Amino acid sequence: MENIVLFGGGLHANVCIDIIEKMGEFNIVGIIDSIESIGSKLYGYPVIGRQNDIISLRKQYNIDAGFIAIGDNYARALVKNDIVLQMPDFQFINAIHPAASIGRNVKLGVGIAVMANAVLNPDAVVEDFCIINTGAQLEHNCYMCEYSHLSAGSITGGKVKIGKYSTITLGVVLVDRLNIGENTVVGSGAVVLKDIPDNVLAYGNPAKVIRSRKPGEKFLKSR
Repeated sequence: MENIVLFGGGLHANVCIDIIEKMGEFNIVGIIDSIESIGSKLYGYPVIGRQNDIISLRKQYNIDAGFIAIGDNYARALVKNDIVLQMPDFQFINAIHPAASIGRNVKLGVGIAVMANAVLNPDAVVEDFCIINTGAQLEHNCYMCEYSHLSAGSITGGKVKIGKYSTITLGVVLVDRLNIGENTVVGSGAVVLKDIPDNVLAYGNPAKVIRSRKPGEKFLKSR
């Protein structure tokens, strides 16, 4: 099996490790994390170094590929950009749970997490470094822009577009043919009946824009 490294040791990493183990295609040599002590263990794997050690770690552990196990969309992008700056030829794998359903003609980028019982229906497109969480449903002809996130139990209608860095949180329903703007968060349990613009927080039934959001603003609680 190919050796890989994980970037990030938070709670999201725990789920991604479980997926990668179940895939049976990769050997996780360790975790690169900015907080936990080097030599400590997270979820059964050693913390082997920091991000700026990646070139030496690559030689030490014979790794040419890895996975960014970070839930925050902007943080994922920052880590990816730094890795590629240091090693332009580094490869990013997808973590796709065996219990996920991937339809015909679905197009997947790289660095994507697809969790248990997620459904990606025909002709959906998922760009690089997206997350499709447990039991989420991405309907036919939908489009997820890079670094976007469809959270657990959320459902889209057909031909929905989710913008770059945007997050559809827990249990949201998006009716068909909607556009969700960039850097937008749709709050838990919302029912979205019309387009949502860039850079806002929206929630409710029906969903309404509550306030604006700044690029890079966090939406997840810290570990």
